Amino acid sequence: MKEMEKIQLYKSYRLSLSEIELLFSLEKTYKAKDETAIQAIIDILSEKKRALEEERDSIDKVMEKLDESIRMWSSVRPETSREAVLGIPFYFIPYMTCPKCGRAFRLESVDISENLIIRGDLRCSCGYEANIEDGIIMCDGYMEDTPFKIFNNVDLVQSLTDEHSDNFRMLMDKTYIWMYQHISMVLKDKRFILAGPFTSNFVLRYCEDFGEDTLIIIVDPSLKKIKKMRKYMEDFDFRTVYIAGNVDNIPLKKGCVDIYIDDYSVTNSIFTYNKSIYSQVAPLLKRGGMAIGIFCDYTTAPKTLENFKKDHPDFIPSRMNLNTVRNDIISNGMKIEEVKFMGKTRESVKHFPRHVVDEQVKVMGYKAMKQRA
Repeated sequence: MKEMEKIQLYKSYRLSLSEIELLFSLEKTYKAKDETAIQAIIDILSEKKRALEEERDSIDKVMEKLDESIRMWSSVRPETSREAVLGIPFYFIPYMTCPKCGRAFRLESVDISENLIIRGDLRCSCGYEANIEDGIIMCDGYMEDTPFKIFNNVDLVQSLTDEHSDNFRMLMDKTYIWMYQHISMVLKDKRFILAGPFTSNFVLRYCEDFGEDTLIIIVDPSLKKIKKMRKYMEDFDFRTVYIAGNVDNIPLKKGCVDIYIDDYSVTNSIFTYNKSIYSQVAPLLKRGGMAIGIFCDYTTAPKTLENFKKDHPDFIPSRMNLNTVRNDIISNGMKIEEVKFMGKTRESVKHFPRHVVDEQVKVMGYKAMKQRA
């Protein structure tokens, strides 16, 4: 047998490189008729056979357990959809007010199930109207699909992180932990948390830790995104209100929100609309309310920013900087109290679909407080 063929044969025995080298050395001795060498070869092969037999027994046991798990999961059936009993809690009614004039609504044609409003019409004397359908507040201007187009299947929520590199996700996770630490320090007696639009996965990850007395309000212009968020969070829907519409047109009382979570909402709004959203968010915050968020600095990634115009042709790259957000925050009665640099992406790695390799993106967290009503 040729030497290369023998190497392949020994590899098929799952022998290590050092074991193969030893066998070749012993075989040369074997040609000299050395009985000790022959026995050593037999011992090596026999020991490998014994190890493989033990491994086979172990694999057989694992296979049995896998079969048990497969049988168990094969018998599991999805729970019957709970959407029919998801809706707006009664205690939220006083906080649904007209975004145009601030008056309370007339609530008409109401369907109620398990103390939740499932369907109804919100009417204001100034002419503003919104509807509650299938437990979701539907505002004028909502759309089926999202106007934010940068990621594939963006309405599936999870794709927002699936399409990032491990390094970028690590920076996101680091920022998320920092954000949650700040939220947890003020969470006691904080009743309303607002997130959106274009929110990513922070709320999905930490909603269980917010406490049962906290109501989460999620807003997005895409009805498809809202429904996906609701599906992901269905175990917590007794304390979540979903609003399909633009932030500047939602029926939410001014000054009622304790915490606003910017989970790429501002970043993605700049990509989509060329502007930050604090002119719409700040009025909803209470005096002393907190905004906490994640932001990406593309100062050293100009080609990457230009690439985003493939999805949003009207996007103005110069708007994508922290000063844009800072100025929007300050001009709307808020103050940035902390900006935390979390790190920058590694070179020679493509971190997301429109990223230009070797351009680095800085990831940071920020905290701002509402100073005046």
